[in-house]
Formats: sequence, structure tokens, C-alpha cells
Amino acid sequence: GTTAKAFITARIILEAKRLLVHTDLTVSAIAGELGFDDPTNFSKFFKREADCTPADFRHRQLANGVKPS
Repeated sequence: GTTAKAFITARIILEAKRLLVHTDLTVSAIAGELGFDDPTNFSKFFKREADCTPADFRHRQLANGVKPS
């Protein structure tokens, strides 16, 4: 019931969130891990899909008691 693009986007966002919460990798390093050539493009993509920046997402999760692995 979903398009290939929507499926891939959802998987990228899920992996980005996992890396943001469970690693201490920088946003730039996470962007590279996920195949983005430019960290700015990753941040724009993340903000569009998750309604917040990657840094804001990480900060909120850590403030809510989610501990990095």
C-alpha cells in the first residue's frame, strides 16, 4: 500500500533516529553513513520528514531519558 519512495524515506528516517539516539556520531557523520553527500541536505530532509532538526531530535530524546547504547 505504500510507494517505494515512501518506504525508503521511512527506513532512512528510522535509521537516522536510531543513530541520533544510540550513538555519539555527529549529524555530519550520520549524514554520510546514510548516503548524503552534504550534511545540510540531510538536515533539510530530516526536518521535512520528522518536523524537527536532527540536533533537536537528539536533544529531546536524551532529555526524555533515552540513553545512548
